[in-house]
Amino acid sequence: MTRSPYPPRECSPRGSRALHGITLALLVASAFAGCTAPPAPEPAPPPTITLFPAGAGPASLAFDGEQMWVANAGDDTVMRLRRDGGVLGIFKVEREPSALAYGGGYLWVANRGSGSVTQLTLGGQALRTIPVGSEPTALLFAGGALWVANAGAGTVTRLSPNGQVLATVPVGLRPAALAASDAYVWVANQGDETLTRLDHAGAVQSTTGLRSGPSPGLPSAGPSGPTALLFDGTSLWVAFPGTNSVARVDENGVSRAYYPVAGQPRALVLAAGGVWTANSGSASLTRLDPQGQPARSASVPEGPVALAYDGQSIWVAHQRSNLVARVDP
Repeated sequence: MTRSPYPPRECSPRGSRALHGITLALLVASAFAGCTAPPAPEPAPPPTITLFPAGAGPASLAFDGEQMWVANAGDDTVMRLRRDGGVLGIFKVEREPSALAYGGGYLWVANRGSGSVTQLTLGGQALRTIPVGSEPTALLFAGGALWVANAGAGTVTRLSPNGQVLATVPVGLRPAALAASDAYVWVANQGDETLTRLDHAGAVQSTTGLRSGPSPGLPSAGPSGPTALLFDGTSLWVAFPGTNSVARVDENGVSRAYYPVAGQPRALVLAAGGVWTANSGSASLTRLDPQGQPARSASVPEGPVALAYDGQSIWVAHQRSNLVARVDP
């Protein structure tokens, strides 16, 4: 078989100078004859989801740099899991552990039913339990201190790594979520839909109103106040389950945009090139791209209420299912 001396035809019009007198239409048809359109890009495969049993009512997650921790609000325990779901330990704490944070080399547990915070070693030893305000529901370790949002008291408590209460600051009504930058700590107040900005000493710098977007065709889930807060280095992201929306605001609390998220977003995490939401009403996760547009979604078991990222995978706590999911996006 004799191989043609001519190179393969390229998908671009070449050699037009040698084809004088031929109409433009014939030139284009000849130049592209035999070419095929490039294939459409294949959609990204769905995330891989692996399920692990948890305790009763898993309500919060925290990653300690090596392993994942789960707070089980229904049986007053926290558990430490390997990546494969193997249980490294189950540790008793006080009533209704509802929030976790890792910082200063310790795991911190907010016991909502006891109005306290427990400090654990990574081996599960309880070093101390510190009384804080009523219904502690969110924790954040930032600026060398632990910050506690006390929903029942309308305050934020700042603790030193040795458990000393450094400040208790009045904020808005029912503070529900915390986020921080190098300069500020923000508090999302669910009860009055406001955002309080604190400096790292705990002094209030400002309080501004937060706006949520309209519900995209789903019934309201109740009060429209924020339940989750995330700072991505430039903007704050705020989840409003009552109106099925996520808002993006600047560091001063000024709303810049909002995005509909079907199914009552309850938690936020920055992972895998975007902001992910856990949607308790639709049993799903949604990834928002950097501009806030929904870019991907995945179905998960019912009742997703908390998210954490370990650098590879997104972990999801499913409170109604007594499960933890590891999602590999």
